[in-house]
Amino acid sequence: MLQVLFSSNNLHVIFQSEVFAVAFALLAAGAIILTLNVLLLGGHIIFFQSLSLLGYCLFPLVIGALVCMLKDNVIIKVIVVSVALAWSSWAAYPFMSSAVNPRRKALALYPVFLMYVSVGFLIIAID
Repeated sequence: MLQVLFSSNNLHVIFQSEVFAVAFALLAAGAIILTLNVLLLGGHIIFFQSLSLLGYCLFPLVIGALVCMLKDNVIIKVIVVSVALAWSSWAAYPFMSSAVNPRRKALALYPVFLMYVSVGFLIIAID
């Protein structure tokens, strides 16, 4: 959904395919890195937890991208993305905290937060 929103704007066809490729690569690499991170931290992650991190927890950023598509003001985009980023990070906390040792929660949540920040920057940059 996020990739369709990125590529549905009134952009040139070549730029649309580049944006789609970047969004796809970012989310695919993020999913792989997040899964490996949890496994290397001695945790256990099942397939459904990985899907929850990418689907359920990215949904606030998708809503933020929808709102940002309608508004052209950069300040409004930054505020909307900041709220969506906080919401996504808050939603990811229970999934990651149940997958790893309680002492390693911060190590597991940091890459998730970085992926969400990079998606947020994509939302702000695409106009």
